[in-house]
Amino acid sequence: MIFQASFYKSKKLLLIEDCEPVRASIKGMLQQIGFDDITTASDAVQAVALSKKHSFDFVLADFDLGAGQDALQFFTEASQLTPLKSGCCFVLMSAEPRRLPVLGLLKGAPDAFILKPFSYVELEKRLAKVWNQRLKLRKVYQALQDNDHHSAQLELDQVINARSSASLPALRLMGEVLLSEGNFVAAQKLYEQVLQQRDFSWSRLGFAVTLLLQQEFTEAQSLLLEMTEADDIRPEAQQWLACLYLQQGQYTEARQQLAELLKNQPTHIDAHLASVTALELSGNAAEAIKYWQKLIQQYRFSGFDRAEFYFGLTRLFLQQALQAAATEVPGLLKKASDALASLPNKLQNEKTELAVTVLRARLSLLQGNYADARQQLELLQQQELSAEPAVVLDCASLAFALGETKLSEQYLAQLKASQRPCTDLYSGGQNLLAANLPELEQKLRAKIRQWNQAGMDLMQQGDAAAALTSLRQAFMYMPCNAGLILNLLQALTELPPDKKLATLAKAALNALEFSSKTPANQQRLANLLPKLPELYLK
Repeated sequence: MIFQASFYKSKKLLLIEDCEPVRASIKGMLQQIGFDDITTASDAVQAVALSKKHSFDFVLADFDLGAGQDALQFFTEASQLTPLKSGCCFVLMSAEPRRLPVLGLLKGAPDAFILKPFSYVELEKRLAKVWNQRLKLRKVYQALQDNDHHSAQLELDQVINARSSASLPALRLMGEVLLSEGNFVAAQKLYEQVLQQRDFSWSRLGFAVTLLLQQEFTEAQSLLLEMTEADDIRPEAQQWLACLYLQQGQYTEARQQLAELLKNQPTHIDAHLASVTALELSGNAAEAIKYWQKLIQQYRFSGFDRAEFYFGLTRLFLQQALQAAATEVPGLLKKASDALASLPNKLQNEKTELAVTVLRARLSLLQGNYADARQQLELLQQQELSAEPAVVLDCASLAFALGETKLSEQYLAQLKASQRPCTDLYSGGQNLLAANLPELEQKLRAKIRQWNQAGMDLMQQGDAAAALTSLRQAFMYMPCNAGLILNLLQALTELPPDKKLATLAKAALNALEFSSKTPANQQRLANLLPKLPELYLK
């Protein structure tokens, strides 16, 4: 044995294995090695709960953990929740050879892989090796856990310069730290220096990624296309190639690359999220709705379930309701309400609370519950808003609809400034949203002004029916703008009373109560009210 049994006796180990006989056999090996403090789990859900309660030195996990989750997902989730201490060694087990991530050490990559079946001697060698490596990098991992990248780089420099067995892993980690900070030039130089010595897959991919992030798209695309032909690096190359196509607005090409990736990695959730983002940005809302519904149906009762599925579906139904004919709106709002209500309890937490609140407020607004929507906006203003781009845009849309244009502009400015270094497919998709959503929102606002002006022009031409259609479109997006409401009411006064228009008239009058009105608005309302049919005032 490399270490004495007494060394392992003081260490805590979490063993995750869904097959009970195999779990018992491996536990026996661990006891033979010297471990006394062994905690076992049969699935990822149980393992995450245990990792919150205990501080483990080792995690030994089978790749397939049941409940629709694998060991990489478990480790990523555990790392995000920060229950695993910085020095924890993570070893992956499988009966089939597994390819460890080429890039992604900062995202929770395993320290090592061991192929089943194995002896206790092989297992001890692997555990001792990863412990030694973690020991040499322990200060680095601690700094990274503290989000102190400057200290992490200083520590990595020392390990690299020491020229030990940990120097190569330290170089690899340094490249990712530089990428995560947005220091692409320094990362490129590092990868170039490594490639001059040896053609590692991680350095080749890292070099291509630095070119992509510096928008040297032609050369990056050429390198990434070449790497999609190599088995050991194909998945990461496909991911970054999809990122490249997304950044260039080539949504069809991006989806093709993601589809190829998903053939071999069907549970790659970030690839699914990027695929539906591409659909939405290309204006294919109907297909995006089907995609969200498919994801919910496929992963609802698994460890791959994500709150984004339910939020994304809710937003698209709200968007369709804004654009639909009056008769179709109730049904679409019902679908939006059902989608949000179907969010599983396991996904309801502090992280998702903000998104749920603002989506409920947007739903209330379209249902005519203006008081509730305004109250929710006031509550949102009291919170420090640090959220995903889509949630920030929800807040901007809510504020704008309630007539709080200055607040809406503040949210849009925050959205524009929220871009972060693109370190993976998910952050690449988020960057794309942050870059595109403000522009799309501004175009929408210009359209609202056009609808309003078109309505006024049509009334002057004596076509009140067409004017009402145009003004109703603007009202759906901005129901609490007094001037717009008064224009809509004026159109109603010039048309014969109609039961089909009563709901719209009452909604407009209700919204007016929650809108800021100038003295001129008040006078105009006083002039219009006597002209409105009694049917609309009941």
